[in-house]
Amino acid sequence: MQTSIDQHGLALVPSQLFLSRMVQHWSKISDGEMVATPALREAWSLFELQSRDLIINNANDTPFKPSVVLPLPTGSGKTEGTCVYAALQADANLIEGNTPVGVLIVTRLIKDAERLVSSINSIAGRAVAVTSHTDNKLKAPDMAAADILVITHASFMRACGAFGAGDGSRWATFHSWRGGKRHLVVVDEALLNSVSHHRVTSKDIALVLRAIPHKDRDSFGGAIHTLTKLQDYLDRQEQKHAPGDDQTVPLWAEGSPRHALEIEALHEALGSTEFDQDLFAADAAHNVSTVLEAVQVMLEEFAYYRRSGAQHTLNSARYIIPKGMPGVLVLDATARCNLTYELLGGGVMVTDVPSGIRNYDNVTLHVARTASGMGKTKMEKAKKTRIPRLAAELAKELPANSKVFLCVHKCVKDLALMYSTDDLPLRIGYWGAVDGSNKWADCDVAVIYGLFWQDPTRPINNVFAIDGPKDASWLKAPRHGSHENILAVISQKDVSASVIQAINRICIRRVTDEQGRCAKADVYIVLPKDWRGDAILQDIHSSMPGLRHIEWDFEPDGSKVYAPRSNSVAQAVIELMRTRQPGQTPLSYIKAQLSLTPRQFGRLKEDLAKAASNVAAALHELGVLYRVEGRGRAAKGFLVKVA
Repeated sequence: MQTSIDQHGLALVPSQLFLSRMVQHWSKISDGEMVATPALREAWSLFELQSRDLIINNANDTPFKPSVVLPLPTGSGKTEGTCVYAALQADANLIEGNTPVGVLIVTRLIKDAERLVSSINSIAGRAVAVTSHTDNKLKAPDMAAADILVITHASFMRACGAFGAGDGSRWATFHSWRGGKRHLVVVDEALLNSVSHHRVTSKDIALVLRAIPHKDRDSFGGAIHTLTKLQDYLDRQEQKHAPGDDQTVPLWAEGSPRHALEIEALHEALGSTEFDQDLFAADAAHNVSTVLEAVQVMLEEFAYYRRSGAQHTLNSARYIIPKGMPGVLVLDATARCNLTYELLGGGVMVTDVPSGIRNYDNVTLHVARTASGMGKTKMEKAKKTRIPRLAAELAKELPANSKVFLCVHKCVKDLALMYSTDDLPLRIGYWGAVDGSNKWADCDVAVIYGLFWQDPTRPINNVFAIDGPKDASWLKAPRHGSHENILAVISQKDVSASVIQAINRICIRRVTDEQGRCAKADVYIVLPKDWRGDAILQDIHSSMPGLRHIEWDFEPDGSKVYAPRSNSVAQAVIELMRTRQPGQTPLSYIKAQLSLTPRQFGRLKEDLAKAASNVAAALHELGVLYRVEGRGRAAKGFLVKVA
């Protein structure tokens, strides 16, 4: 294979070779069903060009190494293109006389990393890629020997955080290899955690103060004094203000390095402390560490006070990716909805992509509008009415044999599963466990029921961490660039991005013809009757050109309606416990969450009491046991999940 060599002697993948191999791969992975349209070929050529330019820029001596965001739409082969390019780069590195180019790929989850490594090695026909993560930790020499290293977002962010704090060893392990530096860094999906968010309450600080051994208190007097002052401030605010309107008050824009070092020293000392299990919960060590890390960030960066309802918190944040890092190629289908890139300015460039890559005119978007909230709090309160109303509406609206992906809030998922029947089978997903998943790729209907509004502190943290902390007057009128209220826009854009991600989990992600179309599909969504609903709808249309839009005459609130329910209470209980944290879960909680009838609840208790029953056996595999405390009518049942 011939390689393309720039003036620095870098072994670069030939453009035409990449394109031809990508076309072959695209056909192979779909058995010829997915068409390599002219627009897709243009998009893949753009990917190759951006990769090449980043390699050259990262390899030269220029101090300015901007990152590039490539907002190619879902289904356009971003991940597959990364695999093909990485395999070809490993082949190019075999040519003697050229400077080899190492590749670092950052993906969301461990399972994604394993899949990428398998794909790259299959394309290359030999082992050129490896992954290192918590389930498969490699030694530094093993990572350095591989042309391609794949790691998770979490590992990448930890390395960046340590680099910014002055410890570059972890980053060097990922970035250095036998050929020098890995000059191509590809981030698959947006780095949503590039800003670390920190908050503490008075109760959090009290835990840390209680955890400091008496024998060490004299050694950490400064840190204890700082923690006590912060706790006193929060306690005074709580005494002063009754629960009411939200309030945000900037406290300081620059931290105190001396006090931060004192907290850091205490953090290190408590890291080796064994907490008495009779006095502290099992997760005390983790909680103490989290609180001290948050306080240290506040004392190194900035801090503000936030009152929300009855909750009083101190907050701070940090942009984790420090100066001195190489430019990265970010593959982000919803980049136009991510204002982080705008806040970062010239350090990150969002590339224009070719038009016509995707055409969604086979997809119909059914939109209902409501004046009621669709956020988590409202959905949890109204779910016993809203879920059966939706189930009854879908049973009336959808044709037989529809394969339905229903995306809801986590607090609603278990009750929603109770309405999955033979006539209306529902595949349930929930916010926080949807992005990037292929579990629902065979579904032809997506129902988005509930909107994922981020915590109000997150937009503030994003602006303060990236653009610098602001004063009280700015918080009253948070203008930035062309945005009169950038905090509201960030919040709305986050919802748009999550909705677009969820919609694209179903069959519409696959290109089926020369025009970039997909199979016929329907999407149902309930949006608010305000500017936010209008903006979300506009963002959906901007990201999915050609999408058909019709009104959906549905209101989530109203009188109770009957909808058939599944007779399989057991499956709903299993799914509920699958995502529960370790500890006790009262059966009364399960009854309320699943809205069980007395008869269903009685049968459930009978099945749980039989160790050989299907539900008891399935729960046992999850580490969940059934326990009863007390006797007779006073007896109370629990499901206990061990860590």
